[in-house]
Amino acid sequence: MNYSVTTKEFMLLAAKGPVEVLDLRDPDFVDSFDLLEGSHVTRIPLTQLPNRLSQLDKGKTYYLFTQFGGRSKTMAQFLRNEGFQVANVIGGTSAYEEYLAS
Repeated sequence: MNYSVTTKEFMLLAAKGPVEVLDLRDPDFVDSFDLLEGSHVTRIPLTQLPNRLSQLDKGKTYYLFTQFGGRSKTMAQFLRNEGFQVANVIGGTSAYEEYLAS
């Protein structure tokens, strides 16, 4: 599995069917995050993630988002080491919003 995807690649995947998103932003920075219909967003602040792994399903692939994508890249490696299937979305929600605006 590719461990990082661009926003465009993510959008193409989401257009094919529902995706599992893991939003790692702190609650103070979370705004609306609209995805294509049927996709699911799980919100777990990055600082709480190591203690909340039981809320995730190792049988699913999660696409990780932070504001700019840097911290989610680091957390993607942590989650892979814990046996989860994950991909970092390069550029995070900033790139996603910019893509939607274009």
